[in-house]
Amino acid sequence: MDAQPLAGRTIAVPETRELEVFAGLLERRGARVLRCPLVSILDAPDPAPVLAFARAFAAGDCDDLILTTGEGLRRILS
Repeated sequence: MDAQPLAGRTIAVPETRELEVFAGLLERRGARVLRCPLVSILDAPDPAPVLAFARAFAAGDCDDLILTTGEGLRRILS
């Protein structure tokens, strides 16, 4: 198996979370990585609606909650 399967390739990584981890994986396989984070995750300017949602959910006002990442949950809990 080729240790440098991405040698000679340039890959743009439009990521913010774990950018260095992902870029390192690609670089170890020979790629030149352009880091170009396109998304910023910011706290809500007014935390009141977030707190209201969290309280309502904790009180059982919602049957299901589907999260696609851990970031939102970490922010709600904090």
